Amino acid sequence: MIKMLTFASNSFAAKTRKRHKRAMTRLVMNLCFLCVFAAGPFLVAAQDDDWPPLNYLKNDYKEVAVVAHVRISEASIVGRVGGYENWKVAAEVLEPFKGRLRKGQVIEYFHGAEAGLKREYFDGEKIVFLLAEYDRPSKTTRYSVLENSTLAYSDDRAKKLRVIRQSFSKKRASASRKS
Repeated sequence: MIKMLTFASNSFAAKTRKRHKRAMTRLVMNLCFLCVFAAGPFLVAAQDDDWPPLNYLKNDYKEVAVVAHVRISEASIVGRVGGYENWKVAAEVLEPFKGRLRKGQVIEYFHGAEAGLKREYFDGEKIVFLLAEYDRPSKTTRYSVLENSTLAYSDDRAKKLRVIRQSFSKKRASASRKS
């Protein structure tokens, strides 16, 4: 009988230890999940500062006539086609990266977007990549945004664009010396 009681108490202790171990494992797993879940937005925000990579910016830079850091002052819808809206945007150039723009110059450009885009999207400072189209009858240049290229301003993006601008000016200088 004593052996049976000892066996029963050992069995009870073993079961209790197993339950306790499972509970602790669940607790640790839940805490890890919460830490990852809580840290997620901070990790995403940290990645956004580095995005887009230099080669992505360089490709967009090559495709357009104008790249600039601007502060948008006005934006209004000037036309609708299907599920899209054409916005007319006026902005002050804060720093030109490419093209014949000067700091302080006010430019006007067009931005095509899906219908329903809020006016607030156009508030603040942006980095814009603009295609240029010369209109012969009116002798003016019209600018339009390269699709999916407008970015919110950040110091990191501006630094990358300055590096790109320098690399392109060096290439032009070496090409003109060879000619």
